[in-house]
Amino acid sequence: MKITKTVTYNFILFSLFLLQISCSNQEKTNVKQDTNVKSESVTKRVSVIEIDSPKSGEMFTIGDKVNIQIGLKESDLNIDSLVVESNRNKTTVYLDNIKYLWETSELKTGSNQLKVFAYSGGNKIDSYYLKLRFKSDIKPEQYECKIINTYPHDKNAYTQGLFYDNGVMYEGTGPRGESSLRKVRFETGELISVLSLEARYFGEGITAFGDKIIQLTLTSRIGFVYDKKSFKLITTLKYPTQGWGITTDGKKLIMSDGTQTIHFLDPEYFNEIGKIEVYDHEGPIRNLNELEYVDGIIYANVWQTEEIIAFDPINGKVLKRIDCRKIVPNGFRGERDNVLNGIAYDKKNNRYFITGKRWPSLFEVKFVKK
Repeated sequence: MKITKTVTYNFILFSLFLLQISCSNQEKTNVKQDTNVKSESVTKRVSVIEIDSPKSGEMFTIGDKVNIQIGLKESDLNIDSLVVESNRNKTTVYLDNIKYLWETSELKTGSNQLKVFAYSGGNKIDSYYLKLRFKSDIKPEQYECKIINTYPHDKNAYTQGLFYDNGVMYEGTGPRGESSLRKVRFETGELISVLSLEARYFGEGITAFGDKIIQLTLTSRIGFVYDKKSFKLITTLKYPTQGWGITTDGKKLIMSDGTQTIHFLDPEYFNEIGKIEVYDHEGPIRNLNELEYVDGIIYANVWQTEEIIAFDPINGKVLKRIDCRKIVPNGFRGERDNVLNGIAYDKKNNRYFITGKRWPSLFEVKFVKK
């Protein structure tokens, strides 16, 4: 009787073991089958779209009507439709005449992207992005600088940033080993206060935002935030590009990086919230440097030139070209290093101030139409 119970018990254990294996195998089979079903429901991505004309990177003028010649490669799939997206508008293109006329009057200058999507069986199977460049459709007005007053300027100040605030001039200087943040009594050139940066930093543009001053550095990708009154360091900021010039419209920060691109930044976290490319009627304006925002227009030094441009921060179009050759001090004409750099604006008295790297003078100027 004892033997019988043992045999029975072992038989039951063996049966349970076989049942467990059977269920496990069945579960694996079901999982595999479910995976097959799922993979069959995913639409296969294929390459069927091609743009015959124009070629990526070609340049046009804002307002041009650009004929987009869309082609379809041979495919076993039946293409239901093509959808073209431009300027946030979507248009269905009929397959019997695959053409699209790109209306560009509302575009910003610089690079703009056209997107084409192909559908088969109601599913998106391919996408094609065409990037073209666009010049401004207006010719900038021509101005020149006229000196109203001349003030002394520190000949050792390698001016990188300049702004006026409540009767005082603030100045950021470079290069490495000489970089500083300064508060200056501009009528006499007297230094009120100065903060020297560590020798590893190449100081660049500065601007005020509320009760703070923000100063960029050239290649360290670090900005400094100071208390405006005491110059006490509050925090540091990081950005992914070179830092050249900076200004503000009172809501956001506006930064240049030495190219034609202008970055719009959140003033609290320095995150990029938008950008534009600056073009005139001939093409991009590169080497944008020190910036000053004045009544909806941004003024910018163009590095290694004796010219200031004014552009629209909404669409990137150059509105004015300002010839500053007549104000360049003797001995500084044709300089490649100690060049025109520094624009400040006194809103209360409607005054513009301009200087340059290691120039002996700061000028109050007017921009006079030629």
